[in-house]
Amino acid sequence: MHIRSGTQDDAEPIAELHTRSWLTAYAEIMPAGYLNGPLLDERKAMWSTRLATVTAEQDHTRCLLVAVDGDALVGFAYLAVEADGRILLDNLHVEPVRKQSGIGRQLVHHAFGWAAERHPDKTVYLEVLRDNVAAISFYRRLDGRPTREFMERFPAGFELPVVEYTWGPDNVRILADNRSTTDRLVP
Repeated sequence: MHIRSGTQDDAEPIAELHTRSWLTAYAEIMPAGYLNGPLLDERKAMWSTRLATVTAEQDHTRCLLVAVDGDALVGFAYLAVEADGRILLDNLHVEPVRKQSGIGRQLVHHAFGWAAERHPDKTVYLEVLRDNVAAISFYRRLDGRPTREFMERFPAGFELPVVEYTWGPDNVRILADNRSTTDRLVP
């Protein structure tokens, strides 16, 4: 397995993985009607748009990292610098059958490496559904700190409780330093 920067060619495999991830992680959390609806089409449209922007602009305000094993995409992480200066880890997904294999941890280490190198002394945060116990446990093991709770309204018309987890600049650097020395991204 290695981690590389994402390209426009990754849009469809990312959308498919994103959908599989939601179907398994959110099966008991989100309404079945939503998950069994046009989720894949929504993810395809979202990733086509995002990847056109990520690869066309070299302003370092967005980053997409993909984990690949041979020709198979097995995970990805997407980050964006927000208006308040913090960095949002907006997506972190691993192929459901490959969870707990270290892929997610390596993606976090590389994502935080990008943040530490491109945006030193910035905070990284993410938002996770409060009932996503496995993800929350993972973020806590990585020393994420819960900093805020709120209700998020989804475009499909339902609301769910969300928890924000945050890593300060020192923790971002520590996690970045845990990247595999044999698997560093080429700038």
